[in-house]
Amino acid sequence: MIIIVDYGISNIGSVKNALDFLKYKSKVSNSTKEIGKAKKIVIPGNGNFGEGMRLLKNLGFINVLNELVLEKKIPILGICLGYQLMFQKSEEDPNFNGLGWIKGKVLKFKKTKNHPVPHVGWNKISFKNMSLMKNIPNNARFYFDHSFFTVVNERNFNYGATNYIKNFQSIYERKNIFGCQPHLEKSQKFGLQMLKNFCDLC
Repeated sequence: MIIIVDYGISNIGSVKNALDFLKYKSKVSNSTKEIGKAKKIVIPGNGNFGEGMRLLKNLGFINVLNELVLEKKIPILGICLGYQLMFQKSEEDPNFNGLGWIKGKVLKFKKTKNHPVPHVGWNKISFKNMSLMKNIPNNARFYFDHSFFTVVNERNFNYGATNYIKNFQSIYERKNIFGCQPHLEKSQKFGLQMLKNFCDLC
């Protein structure tokens, strides 16, 4: 069973609808017992980093997620805010630590004359040899809506890069941990293909 973690942040239902369309069995859950039995996990989200971490903590999800991801090596996909929560810190709310599964931080875009913030709309992702991007052409376009970008400080991981004001890692994969900044459920055929690729892993 694919469990979509419901921690009180928006965008949960649209991810469930996308998985239903792809005909994968999934369930939205805010139960630690159900989450603990997951074969794959999706953490969506659209909102504030600090609020997201506060909700995960208050619901008792952090320990069970750490066990599943770090010990049992269950595949997990973070989407948008769900991806950012996997990092150690974010400038959006320095008072909260992230899950820390990815060594690095989340920084705020500094807007320019030609680049407003947030970064909203379609943009390209360039990549090489990524399992998440199977059957997706290089420089395919995905839908973004975010004011913060990720900076990974580690080796031995695969990533896809997007340019907006500067290059940033918009897709991440290392062993069982996967993350993407764009909204897959809004990215039409390539977003659905990436979700399918994740669901077909392992």
